[in-house]
Amino acid sequence: MPVTSFLLIPRIQGTIPAYLLAFASAGLVLVSGETGHFELQRNRYLSIAFLCAGIWLILFCGSQFGHLVSNRVAFGDLALIRPEDTRVLFRPAMFTQTLYLGACICIALFFRFFFREEWMRYVLWGAWFLALYGIYEWIFFFVFGRPGDFIANRMYGDHPGSWSQTIQVGPLTLLRIKSTFGEPSWFSAAVIPYFLLALHYKRKLLAAALLFCIVFSTSTSAFIAFTFALVLYGVFRRKINASLLLAGLLFAGAFALLYFSLPETFNEMFTDKFRGENTSGQGRLEHSAAANDAEATFTLLNRIFGIGFGYHYGGVFFAVLMNTGWIGFIVYCYAFAKPIIFLRPEGGGLPVKVCIATLFLLFFISVSELFLPTSWMFLGIAYWYLDKFRANRTWMAALATSRTEAIPAMATKAKVELVKQTK
Repeated sequence: MPVTSFLLIPRIQGTIPAYLLAFASAGLVLVSGETGHFELQRNRYLSIAFLCAGIWLILFCGSQFGHLVSNRVAFGDLALIRPEDTRVLFRPAMFTQTLYLGACICIALFFRFFFREEWMRYVLWGAWFLALYGIYEWIFFFVFGRPGDFIANRMYGDHPGSWSQTIQVGPLTLLRIKSTFGEPSWFSAAVIPYFLLALHYKRKLLAAALLFCIVFSTSTSAFIAFTFALVLYGVFRRKINASLLLAGLLFAGAFALLYFSLPETFNEMFTDKFRGENTSGQGRLEHSAAANDAEATFTLLNRIFGIGFGYHYGGVFFAVLMNTGWIGFIVYCYAFAKPIIFLRPEGGGLPVKVCIATLFLLFFISVSELFLPTSWMFLGIAYWYLDKFRANRTWMAALATSRTEAIPAMATKAKVELVKQTK
């Protein structure tokens, strides 16, 4: 799941292992002849898949009809996927992005309906791969002064899959860890959820490796989201254990070191970015201004159905709103908010509950990639736990009802036996 910078077919975008395995899993679900519980789960799988396809079709027709009615010819300076394409209707990016979405939905549905508790160790193996490869890259750059990524063969627009960025920390030039992801803010959307799982399952060495990656990603988004995740984890757990306290203290120490000993690095990561005084911050302000200008030209149909799935490129939260309108935005919020609200923190539900809340925050503040396989894996696991808890609650309610109904019958039988004995 965490390998997003490697294409199995180099010339074809989207052929990352996770996407191809996702489509293969859908084929396995369809051709399997198993019955019983599997058949029930497959029917639920197909129902949600067809529902998603129906929603996409409604948004597709509504958005394109909106362009026809308004006779739209351009989108101003709005950041578009494949900006060299000047078409307004039926932009090819709509269909390529839909394939990515389809793969991600297959990931989420497979994990929701067919995940098993014992598979969690394989999820944690993915976390180990993510951490070790990121640490390897960081050490390689520290020693040789050049990137050592030998996996990436993918391009993200104008940037390679190994978009290595550096930061100046005092006299040292360090690589910002992004491992097998395109850039550090995307990396934060995987490394923090993995860290929460490692913390919950008491994998201390893995948690330490992931914490190292979080700190040396030097991602503003990662620092904000990690603080949020630790606080939320402690609140839901209702107590602070030694591992959580140690992680918080180490992270606070790194933050304090930046603030007091490396003020220039701190300003670059936080102050200048929020003020729009560095490249990243200025780019965000320009994208935001262009999006506001474009939104002012939207018709009512554009606001309801969006301008087209896969048209606008930007932070996930606002890209979903602009591309899919109010309808798509409500569906997106429902999908991510439901496990945050209803998933109980008992058992294994706590880390994934906080994972989804953290992803929702990251999608709001910075992350511009909706189609990270790990995000949809965690979403699927969250719904798997939600279904599991609901099934347990239903079973307990049924058991309690059966016991209650059995009491009068038992009492009547005992009375009859007592009368017989008296006679």
